[in-house]
Amino acid sequence: MTRMPHGISAFIQHELRTRGRDEVPAVEAARWLDHAHMLTDSPSRPGLPLRKLLRADRIEGAEQRPPQRYGRWFIRQLKT
Repeated sequence: MTRMPHGISAFIQHELRTRGRDEVPAVEAARWLDHAHMLTDSPSRPGLPLRKLLRADRIEGAEQRPPQRYGRWFIRQLKT
């Protein structure tokens, strides 16, 4: 089952707050989403479905480091 990106962003932000984390690497967040049945992960390329949303700028708090083609993706906790 795949939900809308806003729900995915909200879920990741909730998990960051619940787990007391300031940020999470995209691959780890993808595991959270897969375990919650919110976004099925790719068995051959872990994190790929989430990275596609990150590249499309559809996830809040997303940041690529370094900010270039092969940088790693992270999702920061948004301050409320």
